[in-house]
Amino acid sequence: MQLNCHERFVGIDVSKEWIDVAYKDGCVRIKQSSKEIDEKLKQIKNQNPELCIVESTGGYERLIVDRLHANGLKIHVAHPTKVRHFAKARGLLAKTDKLDAYVLAAYGEFLGEDARLTKPDVNQQKLQDLQARCEQLKGMLHAEMCRKANVTYKTVKNDIQDTIEFLGKKIAVIMNEIQEMINCDPDLKSKQELLCSMKGVGKVTSQTMLVGLPELGKLTRKQIAALVGVAPISNESGKRRGRARIQQGRANVRKTLYMAALVAARHNKLLKEFYEKLVKAGKPGKVALVAVMRKMLVILNAMARDNKKWND
Repeated sequence: MQLNCHERFVGIDVSKEWIDVAYKDGCVRIKQSSKEIDEKLKQIKNQNPELCIVESTGGYERLIVDRLHANGLKIHVAHPTKVRHFAKARGLLAKTDKLDAYVLAAYGEFLGEDARLTKPDVNQQKLQDLQARCEQLKGMLHAEMCRKANVTYKTVKNDIQDTIEFLGKKIAVIMNEIQEMINCDPDLKSKQELLCSMKGVGKVTSQTMLVGLPELGKLTRKQIAALVGVAPISNESGKRRGRARIQQGRANVRKTLYMAALVAARHNKLLKEFYEKLVKAGKPGKVALVAVMRKMLVILNAMARDNKKWND
């Protein structure tokens, strides 16, 4: 693969301590500090690039993304798996920070300017941080509950129980803080009331949807289903007809939606009839439940788009 500096696209590879930036003048390495980043971005901004592409690295990219927005540059945060597949498709198997920066620039040219990301809302970012922490604590809580079930020594069992109670209180505190932030935002509060008007959607589900799926109401039914990962992906080749399965998407939203669908399939008149119809047609229970999840999501998306509450 021939790697050349791109005239209109900037590739930015991020690590814990430094950042590699590939653009017209080649590839340079700078420290992960606001001062050095701003100095470099001023030089880049003067050359009027079309798009800056940053690879998502689990949080290390936040500083550069914030500074890019602050300097008024267009940005796209790329999924690392997609970038790697793109590199392999171009014949590049080697991987270094410098090469990754060049690949990101080429990936940006492939995507085009329309892939730019809008500036994230500060409150939305805070809510996402809180929700991520809540999910981490829930994972710890589940692990402790599993450990408790396998322990017989009373002292250890009591210690685990103390930890379980502590984690439960921490989770409650964070969820209350999320709810308080939603209550202070008229738009989010209005949307939450709208979502909760559907039978099967409660406080936890509405919080997860509002925080983990800000695109709700802004995408088509097919786009929102694919984004969450409840759209069946075809698996066919020649005469072979594989079973379509759901995959990828936003796991946290999908997990919460699954629990909501369990309730809706029993107590929501429309969705209960839909679920029972699928089961009578011979669909396995879980397949029918996934269909309920998708239908719920599509309806909630339409409700958010049209600003209309649930009506049986």
